[in-house]
Amino acid sequence: MAPNNIKDPAAFPTKQLIVLGICRFSEPIAFNSILAYSYDMVQDLGISELDAPFYAGLLVSAYALAEACTALGWGAVSDVYGRKPVALIGLVGVAISSLIFGMAKTYWVALLARLIGGALNGNVAVMQTMVQEMVKNPAHEPKAYATQPFVWTLGGIIGSAMGGYLAQPAHYYPTVFSKDGIFGRYPYLLPNLVAVVCILLAILQGVFFLEETSPAYQQQQQDHQHAISDEIDETTPLRRPRNRASFIRESHTSFRSRSRSVINSIRDVREEIRARRPSFLEESMPLPIAPAFDIRRTSFGTMHSIRLPNDNIHHPFRRADASHTPRKTFNYTVVQITVVLVLLAYHQMSYITNLPVYLQQKRDPHNPNSTGLDLVGGLGYQLPDVGTFLAVNGFIALFIQAVIFPWFVNIMGVWYSFVSMIVLYPTCYLIIPFFSALPPSLVTPSIYFSLCLQSFYAIIVFPCALILLKNATPSPLVLGRVNGMAMSATCLARTVGPPLVGIIYAIGGSAASWFSLAIVAIIGVFQLFWVPREDGVGHVEVESGLKSAMHHNDHGDIESIHESVFEE
Repeated sequence: MAPNNIKDPAAFPTKQLIVLGICRFSEPIAFNSILAYSYDMVQDLGISELDAPFYAGLLVSAYALAEACTALGWGAVSDVYGRKPVALIGLVGVAISSLIFGMAKTYWVALLARLIGGALNGNVAVMQTMVQEMVKNPAHEPKAYATQPFVWTLGGIIGSAMGGYLAQPAHYYPTVFSKDGIFGRYPYLLPNLVAVVCILLAILQGVFFLEETSPAYQQQQQDHQHAISDEIDETTPLRRPRNRASFIRESHTSFRSRSRSVINSIRDVREEIRARRPSFLEESMPLPIAPAFDIRRTSFGTMHSIRLPNDNIHHPFRRADASHTPRKTFNYTVVQITVVLVLLAYHQMSYITNLPVYLQQKRDPHNPNSTGLDLVGGLGYQLPDVGTFLAVNGFIALFIQAVIFPWFVNIMGVWYSFVSMIVLYPTCYLIIPFFSALPPSLVTPSIYFSLCLQSFYAIIVFPCALILLKNATPSPLVLGRVNGMAMSATCLARTVGPPLVGIIYAIGGSAASWFSLAIVAIIGVFQLFWVPREDGVGHVEVESGLKSAMHHNDHGDIESIHESVFEE
């Protein structure tokens, strides 16, 4: 609903970012709740305990796969019909998917619900584009983009806890929910129903308060207002005698002129958006960092603004050194760093989906009374415990990203942060199979220790890899292509990882699945020998974009505006 008063286009769009943030906040509530109970759910739907890890991982990946297949189509629709309708339709799709998923009586209905939700959700690219179009002052971009990962993480924390505490309510809260009632017949409906209510509230406030940001739509509105002001003013009689043929001719000419203008505008915007937007996106994955990154921005998937020293990529009109041979777009360094990102994405995502299965599975099913080291079964926790672990993991990730990341990277520098995290990463997976041999009082602290390691490694290494990728890109004109390739590759790795590790878990047991992730991480260590160290990236300045967004001032200095302008 457009406001009546005239707004300063250069002002920070606080109200609109809040409205969009509420829409954004509602999605991970639905996405993350499935993690806690997917292992139990697939068994209740008729899948054997042996095959449950694979089918649980497939449920998680199905959404991202369908989302990725339709993201470009929804992006094209938003170019023509506007961002707001597509964003709201995406929320409706998530709500429908959640409702069907919660009432599913067979596994294939549950899988179909996930596919429908991913196919109908166009928000994967649209909301990121809306933030870009809301911000008219380039100096405000870091502050605006910092709000999105923060809101997503908060929604994920609530979603994780909700899935653990609200699933199977008739079993865990028999005095409140009857086993013969609706939540007894549909044990996974309650968390999805709560998610649907949150999404419907987000849709309602979006209908009334979210403004359209599409440049083509805004141009059309301006042309329409100009046409009205040219034909009618306060001196125009209510009934003007006009020649009918002249009126029709002028109306037809005016209509064709406006239509041609709108069509040309839509074409221009479509080409611009397609050139700027990565070609393959997914945001339904519960990760410590934002899965939808964009190396053309200064955030690099974090809630910070990161300044690179001697960042020549920001200045497209600066002439290259004649002594250097022009580099290819997908040069050797770009390819090698993309391989690093693929390996990281694979084992990071697989860890997040494999951990709830390991936590919930009983000890070795063939020897349930066994004690000591168990390399086949799990730890035997209950659903509320798993929800607590996942929710606390979200707070751990927030703390590391907000406090530890700026301090660590500022001291260590990008390259040494990047290398050290990759070298240490295998330890996160190698220690987990031995938790079963610990005294009961030490198992829970050990799980939290593992979560801290995973979040620390992921939050430090992934942005550093993106910084190195950007530094290796030969020209700002091809940043979108490089980003699109990296995004596509990492998305594919995240989609393939969970079901593949689930198969390993089903065949070889829990230890085999964790050791398989350790092997992939060790491959990443050896792959470092082929990653060239790029010159020009040393110590960086990490500015808290979130803090800036919460205490923003609207006077940006000329230098920051200059850098932001050339960032694109």
